[in-house]
Amino acid sequence: MNQLPVSIAPQASEPIYVQIREQLRNLIVGGILPDGEILPSLRELAEQLSCSLVTVRRVYADLEREGLLSVRKGIGTFVKADTIMNARDLCRVQIEHILDQAVALGRLYSIPDAEIGYMLDDILQNGSPGKG
Repeated sequence: MNQLPVSIAPQASEPIYVQIREQLRNLIVGGILPDGEILPSLRELAEQLSCSLVTVRRVYADLEREGLLSVRKGIGTFVKADTIMNARDLCRVQIEHILDQAVALGRLYSIPDAEIGYMLDDILQNGSPGKG
């Protein structure tokens, strides 16, 4: 099995699983990992990146939920890029992911959901936060 062009930065502010997930997503969406490509096993990728098996399992599960991977028990994990219908669908997935992260951050700092909604409305109406 060839190594994936993925690396982690343990000192980075993003959790390791997010770093790996984003890199794999970009490799799939960018066509570097084509539809049907078999990925390393959980254990192989964990060893390659010197991270835990649980971390890689979470990454694969997240990408499977997004429709970018297909996990076949006992066989392997495969790229499922054929599910990316067009750039608009892909953009929608990425926007939903970013919005999910924004809501999670707001909740982490106890910002009420309604206030987060007002912030988004302000951005949509005025182009960027804090204007208007």
